Amino acid sequence: LAPGSGLGAAYMDSSGLALDGASLAGMEGGHMPAPLHLLNAKPYPCGCGRDWGCVEMYTCIAGLPFLLAEKLREYPDHPLAHSSLSPKERALALRGLAQQNDPMAQEIFDFQARALGLHLANLAMALDPQFVIIGGGLMDPHATSAAFRERYLKLVWKTAEPYLWDSQRRNMQIVPAALGDLSQAIGAALVALYTWRAANAA
Repeated sequence: LAPGSGLGAAYMDSSGLALDGASLAGMEGGHMPAPLHLLNAKPYPCGCGRDWGCVEMYTCIAGLPFLLAEKLREYPDHPLAHSSLSPKERALALRGLAQQNDPMAQEIFDFQARALGLHLANLAMALDPQFVIIGGGLMDPHATSAAFRERYLKLVWKTAEPYLWDSQRRNMQIVPAALGDLSQAIGAALVALYTWRAANAA
């Protein structure tokens, strides 16, 4: 799972091949509906056109302007409430503020971590993965601090854990992507390699 501008998602089986589906639209996990009742959230409109509250709107940059607008009602004196920046620029400022221990910004990323944790638990019911790799900009060591990444991952796991089966709690591991922003590119190259090998094995 790679939260960034949207939510990238992929599932690799033990042979290294990706779940792509009959129309190559498999694992469009970012456009599954979020559990709004557990998040106490309203359905934000997604760029895909769906109105059921796509999970990427609660976990990624795409939804930050909505989350910020709601949170500023609780923090009317926050500097961003009176900023001349555009809504998108204000949203992009949140990551730096969270790493400076700004309470409002931290609450927003804590919300996103909980949303991703619930989504992870939902996917685990169908896919039962051994490893869950979290990538995207939030896990980039050049963009976020170790403390920020640790807090985020711990909250993802804490939120997902109650909804997992006992065997999953014992065996599933949530780890940060080790290759940073190159993870998706390297993964795509490996999928192409493994697919070619599988096709030519016979």
